Amino acid sequence: MRCPRRIVVKDGVVCGFHDEVNFEGLTLESYEKKRVSKIIPDNLCLRVCFYILRIGFGEVGIVSDWTRSWRCIWLLVVDAESKGRFHDRQEAIRFEKELIFQQGKLNVEGANA
Repeated sequence: MRCPRRIVVKDGVVCGFHDEVNFEGLTLESYEKKRVSKIIPDNLCLRVCFYILRIGFGEVGIVSDWTRSWRCIWLLVVDAESKGRFHDRQEAIRFEKELIFQQGKLNVEGANA
């Protein structure tokens, strides 16, 4: 089950989750991407491999898709604080989105804080 999309637009500023906002076909003068959370492997060895692969290959592509498919326990980190461990990465994403929305971070003012 997917979470409902939540996209906020105010004074030319767009706030939303990376997988829900698409600027394809638009010309942007500039943009800034801010990360408010991360979902990473709980196991330290896997986490180190995860970061090395992400640094080397980026967050888009075959390698990043593969890292997202790892069957492991995933750790949700928001504001440098652990918010839970999940056996299913998609479950972690759903929880993450709801938590961020409840914290008010998915709005123009919250994104600029």
